[in-house]
Amino acid sequence: MRSVSISQVNKAGKRLAKLLAAVVDGSVNLDQLTDQEWEPVLADVQLLEDWRERHARPLRATNASLRHYIRPFSALNAVDVSVTQRLKKVSTILDKLDRYPTMPLSSMEDIGGIRAVLPSQAASDEVARRLRKNWKVHRYRDYVREPKESGYRALHLIVVKQGVKIEVQLRTVLQDFWANQVERDSRYLRVDFKSGAGHDAVHAYYLSMSELLKMREASEEPTEDFMVELMRRYTLAKPYLASSLDEEQP
Repeated sequence: MRSVSISQVNKAGKRLAKLLAAVVDGSVNLDQLTDQEWEPVLADVQLLEDWRERHARPLRATNASLRHYIRPFSALNAVDVSVTQRLKKVSTILDKLDRYPTMPLSSMEDIGGIRAVLPSQAASDEVARRLRKNWKVHRYRDYVREPKESGYRALHLIVVKQGVKIEVQLRTVLQDFWANQVERDSRYLRVDFKSGAGHDAVHAYYLSMSELLKMREASEEPTEDFMVELMRRYTLAKPYLASSLDEEQP
């Protein structure tokens, strides 16, 4: 892997974001670019790929260290705590540059990501506390006490490892179930619900489901009015959900 500077990375990201915007507004047609015009574009993409690969080793190191912190909760609850990692795909990085054209590529905090699914919110909170005490944490977001407008809940830590930022997500089982369902619907229906696209009825249903799962985790019983509203929202959203496609299969 080539060594690339932050300046090179940011300049490449800025040029690629500008090109993507031109493709979207129709002022540039990629099929009409000459070989000579493609050369700097491919050079920028290679810089992006080198920067992406720069996160691979720190990602593995962060994963190994995180497992040390979550192991006691796995043993205590006699369950295997799920830990997964991924490097964001080049196409996904480009999509994010298109959505956030003024964001420096080196500031993208989730090129390398790790997700741990823990047995309870108390376990997630304790792991987060220990990480904040012992790791170099650049940013901490508590989407449990202050969930996203979509209803998404989790704890996010942006940690600095070997000179790059790695995103660590801590979720409970039900928080992970909710997020995976949104991604499943997005994938099946080719609608980016996660980013706010799609029918309003679907987002209203997701929000209610997030509230219901929060109650379940806290061993709280939902009110009758809440359940009536949840079913109403489900009825409105059902035609736009992946589950409705499953029901149509023979």
